[in-house]
Amino acid sequence: MAENFIRTALLGMAIVALSGADAAVFQLKNGDRISGDLSAHQKAGSVTVTTGFGELTIPKSALESAVNSDGSAVLDIPLPSEMVVDAAEGQVDSAPTPAEAESEPAPLPEEPKDPQWVQDYRSFVKSFFPENWQFRVRGGIEYRETSSSSTSYEFAADAKRVWDDAEFDATIYYNYATETIDNLTGRTADKYGINTSYKQVFDQSLNWYLQNLAGYKVDWVKGIRDQFDEAVTVGYRFEWEEHDVVLDIAPGPAVRYVNAYNYDQHWVAMGVLTEELTWKINQLLRFEQKLYLGINVTNYHKYSANFNLGLIIRATDVMDIALRYSYEYDSINDSEAQKSEQRLLLAFEFPFNWKY
Repeated sequence: MAENFIRTALLGMAIVALSGADAAVFQLKNGDRISGDLSAHQKAGSVTVTTGFGELTIPKSALESAVNSDGSAVLDIPLPSEMVVDAAEGQVDSAPTPAEAESEPAPLPEEPKDPQWVQDYRSFVKSFFPENWQFRVRGGIEYRETSSSSTSYEFAADAKRVWDDAEFDATIYYNYATETIDNLTGRTADKYGINTSYKQVFDQSLNWYLQNLAGYKVDWVKGIRDQFDEAVTVGYRFEWEEHDVVLDIAPGPAVRYVNAYNYDQHWVAMGVLTEELTWKINQLLRFEQKLYLGINVTNYHKYSANFNLGLIIRATDVMDIALRYSYEYDSINDSEAQKSEQRLLLAFEFPFNWKY
């Protein structure tokens, strides 16, 4: 009984010592508070506090918190709810949370500005090109392999106009080549033409669309004086947004007019299938693939196919570098005319305001 009375008295005197402004405050889990200085004699698992009435050993497991008069933690004992000590009042108050302490957001780092020549280029494009149209020019060197071989130069220009539910694009191209046959440089063989496409979406919530394809070309390599193709297709778009992949497939009827050497049939009824895949690999790299397959409906053994691959690298803000491969097979023309052609093109492309 006497021992309990003495222990309670010592605890009460320790609590009274809270009036010392420079002392640390030790908050017990049972609600009691003890004021004192951390003793130099410490043991593992406990804290020894020097009070005005002697040393008092407290198990760490019994402590809720321990803070100095400046609000810092004593040893490795945490401060619950960020408790701090008000030295003037000798009270324990809650410190503001990190979110409250940072009442004003830190200023965002300033984005680096584009070089002056890039800004001037964009101003030029904005001044001279219609806002609703997109334009791109391309030029490159290609190696072509057919029944003969040749090195040629290709130039092309693209234009595109996009509405909410429709899209129109056109490509004009010219290909100049000097043809070599049996190691002898022969005549100049060139080709040129224009291809257009108009796509009308049925409904924004659906991926179905109606498409009109039209193209005109002259190809002296194949002996084609004039060729005109017209196709109307119904297509569907598959989209995988998580991979930035888009696939279009569209079949439909078509008609061709061809005026070529040693070929008396001018009009050909055809069935066509078009397929186009685009994959935006990342901000600097893009993959394109296209297929056009047309079959003579009156003679299934005569058909034409055009297969294209492209890998486009965003070299600078104003120029792309593209590696393009194409394979073309056409047996609708005269039986003695050249049927197949492969082309590998290294192109430099300038997308003025082109949006991929």
